[in-house]
Amino acid sequence: MDKSTFEAVFAGREFADWLQEGVWVADGSGTVVFANRSLVALLGQEDTAGILGRAWQDMFNCNEPLELKDAAQAGRSSWCFESCRVRGANNKETPARVEVIRRTTDGVPWLIGSVTTAGRSARLSGLTDSTGRQVMENAVDGICIVEERRVVYVNRRFEELTGYTRSQLGMLSLDKLVSPRDRQAVTQATQAPDKVLTPVHHEVRVVTRSGRELDCELRIVPTESSAGTALLCFLRDISPLRRAQRSQSDFIAMVSHELRTPLAAIKEAMSLLSESASAQLKDRDLRYLGIAREEMDRLNRMITNLVEVSRMEAGKVSLKLEPIALEEILTRSLESLTLLINKKNLKVEKRIQERLPRVLGDQDRLLQVFSNILDNAIKYTPPSSTIRTTVRYRGPMSDVLALVGLSGGGSYIQATIEDSGPGIPAEFLDRIFGKFERVDPHGPGIGLGLSIVQSIIELHNGKVWASSVLGEGTAFNILLPVREG
Repeated sequence: MDKSTFEAVFAGREFADWLQEGVWVADGSGTVVFANRSLVALLGQEDTAGILGRAWQDMFNCNEPLELKDAAQAGRSSWCFESCRVRGANNKETPARVEVIRRTTDGVPWLIGSVTTAGRSARLSGLTDSTGRQVMENAVDGICIVEERRVVYVNRRFEELTGYTRSQLGMLSLDKLVSPRDRQAVTQATQAPDKVLTPVHHEVRVVTRSGRELDCELRIVPTESSAGTALLCFLRDISPLRRAQRSQSDFIAMVSHELRTPLAAIKEAMSLLSESASAQLKDRDLRYLGIAREEMDRLNRMITNLVEVSRMEAGKVSLKLEPIALEEILTRSLESLTLLINKKNLKVEKRIQERLPRVLGDQDRLLQVFSNILDNAIKYTPPSSTIRTTVRYRGPMSDVLALVGLSGGGSYIQATIEDSGPGIPAEFLDRIFGKFERVDPHGPGIGLGLSIVQSIIELHNGKVWASSVLGEGTAFNILLPVREG
């Protein structure tokens, strides 16, 4: 194979000449037919004339044999020689690392090799180590390295967070720095680091030297060291965030309490007025009272949603789990909304697969989920149109599970609620489950219903998402894991 063929492989000589490694190509007999500028400089030659036509083995002096015939017959296609010396001009030898790859093009064998000098690798390694140390020392997060249960390295931020000096931290184990309630999780990782196969995340309270407790995020990453498995730990102070969340929860709870009392009094007064004076009131006045009562109920629902979101964010919502037939929850939700369905003369189609397994869920919370989604479907479906509901089984190999990232081997029940409304623009589909997000800024509600739905489904280790076609309607899909056993 001639030199032009190899240059064609590189798409032009310029590509190879820009590489910092020395690169050469040899034909099937081992004769060098191409060399880049880096290799020319490495060998101390003025041009490629002193390299081309030579056997490529003659360029190197290696402790390892450079005979490739036996290895090739054994099926190998690449070789690496860590301890070689490049033979340059005036018999000067430079430590280097040589890699060789065997390829075949149009049935013709050829070799391509790269050469990296040990000196350059050492300089790059030193630079990388120096830069890495600077990054770790000046990181925003506290960083420490744990080997054999001992803290062997800490950066400045870790000292600031804990209040201990490096020498003091060197005599402590990581689990001694967290409160007793969080100690077990940290101890499990430090006592058996070889069992930490992937990065783990914990929210812990760090006890500083002064006794103050800090809410922190602790991320533990396993890594290999000369002593075996070491743990690289990142500590981030989230105390200001938690204080802000507590303040927000307290404020919402206070406002909700102060609003509910007068609202309840106003609603009761309106009910008494409606009952006692209904005979004297005109139809128009009764209609006004009815509107006022509906708006009072809407205000109460808004307050309830605000409190619910606040409790979920604070982690104060617990589930009462029991085996549940999801199709029964859907039926009960539809029955509770019968008046609204009949008011708009809507038709509800139910397609429920037979003999469905049960899910493990909180009955009241799942009723809240379906009622919320169905209420939206009723609002946006035109009068005398159709709402379609489907409940079916999804096995472990179902394409739907892989599509939404639930391909973990379990089975799920999927519930789908489709309306016949105007649809949701594509740019809103990823945002509608966020807090205070509304497709129609002038529509009813304050944009918390779907956020609550998503939070409840995620507490059940499930998934909820929406798909839509403008002018044809929107489908809300829920996946909940089948009860084991």
